[in-house]
Amino acid sequence: MWYDSEIVLNMVEIRMSITHINNFQDQILQNIKTLPPEKQQKVLEFAKSLHDNSLFQKWDNISDAEAQALQNEFSQEDISFSENILDDYLSHLEREDIRINAR
Repeated sequence: MWYDSEIVLNMVEIRMSITHINNFQDQILQNIKTLPPEKQQKVLEFAKSLHDNSLFQKWDNISDAEAQALQNEFSQEDISFSENILDDYLSHLEREDIRINAR
């Protein structure tokens, strides 16, 4: 029985934490709504930067095996893309040389 009551207490604590977080989130949203539009924009930009940083942190935390799998998955695609760009770049340089020499 002691184990069951411990689980119930943990569930109650989690529920209280979630309620507290939701209340805090509501307070933040209410405060943001009172800000002038330019300040709201700054808050939005800050929130986006936090989100972007969290994505980078997730990327930084992948294992070496996951990184190698991704590299293997996209390596041929990357090579093809680079070769296409190089072909376009060389033809662009040739056209530019012709244009300059025609002067």
